[in-house]
Order: sequence, then structure tokens, then C-alpha cells
Amino acid sequence: MRFYFNLVCDDETMTDDEGVEVRDIEHARVQAMKAIAELRQEAGTDLVEWSRWRLDVVDEAGDVVFSLQLNQTIH
Repeated sequence: MRFYFNLVCDDETMTDDEGVEVRDIEHARVQAMKAIAELRQEAGTDLVEWSRWRLDVVDEAGDVVFSLQLNQTIH
């Protein structure tokens, strides 16, 4: 299955046109958390700019499967 990771903030959306192939939703969640970690690393320690952003994980039909806030704690 292929999932797409769209960055969303208010009226702005940065659409993932490539997506990632995963075996199940849990693997998609792991990949989403990795993507957030990479964004945090690129941004450095200042996460204030990410406080209103979320990552919407979307399936091939265009339905949001789950969302993660970019400023939430990731375990």
C-alpha cells in the first residue's frame, strides 16, 4: 500500500506527490514519525514555527488515515 505525507497548516498544504510504499498502517505511522524527526532535525531546536503544522497521512484514495501534530512528543 502507498501512503502520502502531506504537511498542513491552516489554509496551506504541502502535498506529497511521491508517497511511500509500506506493508500496513503501523509501518506508515513509523515512517511518518521518521519524517517528523527529519523535519525537526532540519529545523534545529526552534520548533515554534511547527506548532500549527500537522502531517496528514493519506491513502491512495485521498482519504486521511491519521494525522500527527509536528510539535507532539514522538516516542
